[in-house]
Amino acid sequence: MNASVKSAIRVLDLLELFAVTSEPLGVSEIAKRLDLPKSSAQALLLTLAGRGYLSRSDAGYALPAELKVGWVGGIRTRLLGLARPVMHGMAESSGESAFVGMMTSDGRVQFLAKAVSPKEVRYDASLEHLRPAHSTSIGLVMLAHMPEKEAERWLKPSLLVAVTSHTVTDPQKIRQILRAGRKAGYVEVRDANVEGASGVSAPIFGPGGDVIAGLNLGAPSSRYTQHREVLIRIVRTQAAHITQSLRSPLRSGTTPP
Repeated sequence: MNASVKSAIRVLDLLELFAVTSEPLGVSEIAKRLDLPKSSAQALLLTLAGRGYLSRSDAGYALPAELKVGWVGGIRTRLLGLARPVMHGMAESSGESAFVGMMTSDGRVQFLAKAVSPKEVRYDASLEHLRPAHSTSIGLVMLAHMPEKEAERWLKPSLLVAVTSHTVTDPQKIRQILRAGRKAGYVEVRDANVEGASGVSAPIFGPGGDVIAGLNLGAPSSRYTQHREVLIRIVRTQAAHITQSLRSPLRSGTTPP
């Protein structure tokens, strides 16, 4: 990857981050979230602010309001507008926590939004922490539904670290999980990213038919085992609903949700 392409990717990562962030962010926080050197983050932010793509205040940097529903963030912004109410309904009907996430350019999973279970004992997770794709059901279901050659990039043994004692790190076993997930339309994980937490994810496809995100329900493992069939059905149904909404063209004169 040459320097120009790498810089372009960093700019897009920055703009997409701001498209789904409601509060201003400082240089250190942005560098941490995108795994950038602080000096590089500072230079990119100053450039984008100077060209009017970001606004700058004492609180940090933010996307100008007029760009929030425009081209910046594109399908990602529309996805979140559709997914948030769906996830709140999922959390209410299932009693478990709902998440939507995407894979980053370096093969990790970022949760973009969540609706937490109303129960006192529940699974919750930070939106800031990036997770290895192979340890999460969102990552695995996205790998299962992307072109095989692209998925293979993230199945190198050096990348398949064990997050818990239950994380599958054998490339062949992961390929079996991906084949099964592609056929079934969902992927489950049990204690693979967090001990005592399990979940299921289904793919969300964009207008072009490519997988762009995963929709998840996560729960304490004992409760997940007890109710897994219901949780699988909810996730598959609602992921398909979001996909259908994304594929429906926006009416003239409207903006994404």
